[in-house]
Amino acid sequence: MGSVIKHQIADVEPIRLRRHRWSLLRTKVVILLFYLIAIPAYVIIGVQPSSTSVAETLAHESENASGYLIINSIGLSTPVADVYLRDRTLNTPEYIAGSFSNHDNKTLLIGHSTTVFKNLKDTKLGDIIDYNSGSYRITNIETRAKDKISMSQILAEEKRDTIVLMTCAGESLGGQDYTHRLIITAEIVD
Repeated sequence: MGSVIKHQIADVEPIRLRRHRWSLLRTKVVILLFYLIAIPAYVIIGVQPSSTSVAETLAHESENASGYLIINSIGLSTPVADVYLRDRTLNTPEYIAGSFSNHDNKTLLIGHSTTVFKNLKDTKLGDIIDYNSGSYRITNIETRAKDKISMSQILAEEKRDTIVLMTCAGESLGGQDYTHRLIITAEIVD
């Protein structure tokens, strides 16, 4: 009887082994199909920037605009939205300019150097900037290291109506931050 049981067990082992191998093969095939189909589909469809999302963001930012900025010398025309100080930081809109003011006669206009203010570096002394109902002439253009900027000085009250445009410059620090800031000051034209 013992030899019969040994013989039956010997017949069952190869069947179990074949089932295990087949199960392993199916698992490998499923994983391979996932990598061959899902990953390329994600790269092709999921990673590309969507022009709809840019358009939607631009439309949303423009809805909240409180002013308008035009610099004809560099082909800039953009809505301007009010921005607010949160945790000692001004949150810059993605695709339009933002405005912040502590005083009636001075406004800081900020924007990203990769979007709305990408050509701001091409302005020259004397260029005219139209902001809301006023025209301003550029009186100063400078690039300062980020850590050498005094925001209280930039936002300080002036005797004449003044706007200050500021955007990133210099080397990238990662994300949307850079080592320097391009600062352009313009005074109202009488």
